[in-house]
Amino acid sequence: MMNLRARDRIVGNAALAGRLCVDSVDLCAAHARHVAKHGNLIPHAFMGEVLARAGACVVAVPCQRAELAGILATLESAMAGGDHETCSVIGISFVLDAQGEPFFAALRPMLGPRLGALVRA
Repeated sequence: MMNLRARDRIVGNAALAGRLCVDSVDLCAAHARHVAKHGNLIPHAFMGEVLARAGACVVAVPCQRAELAGILATLESAMAGGDHETCSVIGISFVLDAQGEPFFAALRPMLGPRLGALVRA
């Protein structure tokens, strides 16, 4: 019974998307458009939307910094409790892709320890 409970707490891609929708009204709308377009969740593609929203929040007014903090906290938490695929989606399609974005210098100090550990030296 204990293993079943532990597996229930593992964050998969759908649960991560749901949590991100709680963090951001814009991501909730992006998720709805994504699912309408593709018929289901395509994790790496949706994570591109998450990255774009994070970038918009980095350069926005301070009120959106709270939204960004929520998004980053959710990603950090998912890195701690996510399944292999979810951690891969975050690592590749958020952290690694972010490094090529012009806003990355401002985003990098905001990353938690698990996300920060994925940044290429």
